[in-house]
Amino acid sequence: MRKKCQTWIKQLFLQNKKHTKMDKVNSDDILGYMKGLVESKQSVPREDWLTAAFNLEILRLDEAKLLNQMRQDIAIKRRDILYSQDGKKNVTACNVDIEALDEFRFMKNQEEKLYTVDELVRIAKKNSDTNF
Repeated sequence: MRKKCQTWIKQLFLQNKKHTKMDKVNSDDILGYMKGLVESKQSVPREDWLTAAFNLEILRLDEAKLLNQMRQDIAIKRRDILYSQDGKKNVTACNVDIEALDEFRFMKNQEEKLYTVDELVRIAKKNSDTNF
Protein backbone atom coordinates (compact mmCIF):
# COMPACT_ATOMS: atom_id res chain seq x y z
CA MET A 1 0.00 0.00 0.00
CA ARG A 2 2.84 2.39 0.86
CA LYS A 3 4.56 1.91 -2.51
CA LYS A 4 1.25 2.59 -4.27
CA CYS A 5 0.85 5.78 -2.26
CA GLN A 6 4.35 6.99 -3.16
CA THR A 7 3.89 6.52 -6.89
CA TRP A 8 0.37 7.82 -7.47
CA ILE A 9 1.61 11.30 -8.32
CA LYS A 10 4.07 9.92 -10.86
CA GLN A 11 1.37 7.73 -12.39
CA LEU A 12 -1.10 10.58 -12.63
CA PHE A 13 1.50 12.85 -14.17
CA LEU A 14 2.63 10.35 -16.77
CA GLN A 15 -0.96 9.60 -17.85
CA ASN A 16 -0.89 12.82 -19.80
CA LYS A 17 1.08 12.11 -22.99
CA LYS A 18 2.61 15.60 -23.09
CA HIS A 19 4.66 14.96 -19.97
CA THR A 20 7.84 12.98 -19.66
CA LYS A 21 9.62 11.59 -16.62
CA MET A 22 11.80 14.71 -16.48
CA ASP A 23 8.88 17.13 -16.06
CA LYS A 24 8.01 18.44 -12.62
CA VAL A 25 4.74 17.87 -10.84
CA ASN A 26 2.92 21.08 -9.97
CA SER A 27 -0.06 21.91 -7.80
CA ASP A 28 -2.43 21.91 -10.80
CA ASP A 29 -1.58 18.25 -11.45
CA ILE A 30 -2.24 17.25 -7.85
CA LEU A 31 -5.47 19.25 -7.60
CA GLY A 32 -6.57 17.81 -10.95
CA TYR A 33 -5.97 14.29 -9.69
CA MET A 34 -7.95 14.93 -6.51
CA LYS A 35 -10.75 16.56 -8.50
CA GLY A 36 -10.84 13.54 -10.80
CA LEU A 37 -11.28 11.23 -7.80
CA VAL A 38 -14.11 13.36 -6.47
CA GLU A 39 -15.85 13.63 -9.85
CA SER A 40 -15.66 9.87 -10.37
CA LYS A 41 -17.12 9.38 -6.86
CA GLN A 42 -14.15 7.34 -5.69
CA SER A 43 -13.17 7.46 -2.05
CA VAL A 44 -9.81 9.09 -1.44
CA PRO A 45 -7.50 6.90 0.65
CA ARG A 46 -5.97 8.51 3.72
CA GLU A 47 -2.47 7.99 2.33
CA ASP A 48 -3.39 9.91 -0.82
CA TRP A 49 -4.79 12.77 1.26
CA LEU A 50 -1.60 12.99 3.27
CA THR A 51 0.69 12.70 0.25
CA ALA A 52 -1.28 15.34 -1.65
CA ALA A 53 -1.30 17.65 1.38
CA PHE A 54 2.44 17.27 1.90
CA ASN A 55 3.24 17.99 -1.74
CA LEU A 56 0.77 20.86 -2.00
CA GLU A 57 2.17 22.46 1.14
CA ILE A 58 5.63 22.43 -0.42
CA LEU A 59 4.37 23.77 -3.76
CA ARG A 60 2.20 26.42 -2.06
CA LEU A 61 5.11 28.84 -1.84
CA ASP A 62 5.39 29.02 -5.64
CA GLU A 63 1.66 29.68 -5.92
CA ALA A 64 1.85 32.39 -3.25
CA LYS A 65 4.75 34.08 -5.06
CA LEU A 66 2.73 34.08 -8.27
CA LEU A 67 -0.27 35.61 -6.47
CA ASN A 68 1.90 38.33 -4.94
CA GLN A 69 3.32 39.18 -8.36
CA MET A 70 -0.20 39.37 -9.79
CA ARG A 71 -1.31 41.66 -6.96
CA GLN A 72 1.64 43.96 -7.57
CA ASP A 73 0.89 44.11 -11.30
CA ILE A 74 -2.75 44.99 -10.60
CA ALA A 75 -1.67 47.66 -8.11
CA ILE A 76 0.63 49.22 -10.70
CA LYS A 77 -2.19 49.28 -13.26
CA ARG A 78 -4.55 50.80 -10.68
CA ARG A 79 -1.98 53.51 -9.91
CA ASP A 80 -1.47 54.23 -13.61
CA ILE A 81 -5.21 54.57 -14.20
CA LEU A 82 -5.61 56.89 -11.21
CA TYR A 83 -2.66 59.07 -12.24
CA SER A 84 -3.91 59.28 -15.82
CA GLN A 85 -7.20 60.83 -14.72
CA ASP A 86 -7.31 64.59 -15.08
CA GLY A 87 -8.59 66.63 -12.16
CA LYS A 88 -10.70 64.70 -9.69
CA LYS A 89 -9.65 61.10 -9.07
CA ASN A 90 -12.50 58.64 -9.52
CA VAL A 91 -11.55 55.57 -7.50
CA THR A 92 -14.78 53.68 -8.25
CA ALA A 93 -14.32 54.03 -12.00
CA CYS A 94 -10.71 52.90 -11.60
CA ASN A 95 -11.81 49.80 -9.67
CA VAL A 96 -14.40 48.96 -12.31
CA ASP A 97 -11.76 49.26 -15.04
CA ILE A 98 -9.37 47.03 -13.09
CA GLU A 99 -12.02 44.38 -12.36
CA ALA A 100 -12.81 44.20 -16.08
CA LEU A 101 -9.26 43.06 -16.88
CA ASP A 102 -8.44 39.42 -17.53
CA GLU A 103 -5.43 39.78 -15.23
CA PHE A 104 -7.77 40.59 -12.34
CA ARG A 105 -9.77 37.42 -13.06
CA PHE A 106 -6.55 35.36 -13.15
CA MET A 107 -5.52 36.89 -9.83
CA LYS A 108 -8.88 35.95 -8.27
CA ASN A 109 -8.55 32.41 -9.65
CA GLN A 110 -5.09 32.19 -8.08
CA GLU A 111 -6.52 33.33 -4.74
CA GLU A 112 -9.14 30.58 -4.94
CA LYS A 113 -6.47 28.01 -5.80
CA LEU A 114 -4.48 28.95 -2.69
CA TYR A 115 -7.65 28.76 -0.60
CA THR A 116 -8.34 25.28 -2.00
CA VAL A 117 -4.79 24.16 -1.23
CA ASP A 118 -5.08 25.48 2.32
CA GLU A 119 -8.40 23.71 2.86
CA LEU A 120 -7.11 20.43 1.43
CA VAL A 121 -4.12 20.57 3.77
CA ARG A 122 -6.37 21.44 6.72
CA ILE A 123 -8.70 18.52 5.98
CA ALA A 124 -5.76 16.14 5.58
CA LYS A 125 -4.34 17.25 8.93
CA LYS A 126 -7.71 16.83 10.60
CA ASN A 127 -8.13 13.41 8.98
CA SER A 128 -4.69 12.28 10.10
CA ASP A 129 -5.33 13.46 13.67
CA THR A 130 -8.58 11.50 13.95
CA ASN A 131 -7.17 8.32 12.43
CA PHE A 132 -3.91 8.06 14.37
